[in-house]
Amino acid sequence: MSLLSKKIHSTSKIALIGDARVGKTSLVRRFVTNMFDPSYQITLGTTIMKKDVEYLNQLVTLAIWDIGGQDVFKQIRSKYYFGSKGALAVCDATNMTTYNNLESWVESFIEVVGKKPIVFLANKCDLPELQVTEDDMNSIIDNYSNAEFLFTSAKDGTNAEKAFSNIVRLIIQEDDII
Repeated sequence: MSLLSKKIHSTSKIALIGDARVGKTSLVRRFVTNMFDPSYQITLGTTIMKKDVEYLNQLVTLAIWDIGGQDVFKQIRSKYYFGSKGALAVCDATNMTTYNNLESWVESFIEVVGKKPIVFLANKCDLPELQVTEDDMNSIIDNYSNAEFLFTSAKDGTNAEKAFSNIVRLIIQEDDII
């Protein structure tokens, strides 16, 4: 089946949320370009990238809003949430503080857009001395409906593609268009 004969789902905006330095930008770059840049670059406000994802013979254009995690952006970040169909909530698997902050990120997201699908990501799973466990991730998703978790690595690509595929699946299932 060619791309032109597929049903095209309207663009779905998703938000990447989480503390600074957890690897949000690296994850979206890995997903969109299949590349990894080890140098850290601060996201100023938000960066938007797009990529088409196929799910059950549908083509979904993702507008991925990579939202800066620095506290200086806290006052304006809720404006970036408007219109989001779902979120990837990212923590650094080697830093428990970033995991502990996920609930605050998700609650601020829900305050703006309501309950939407969320895939929680414990990124940097390729590194030694992981602090975030599967039990931790199971515990956080128990607090939300329509939520899943994955351990990811933007560096080696572990579950990067799957993270975005999973959020697309959850969004489509919620929209009940399959």
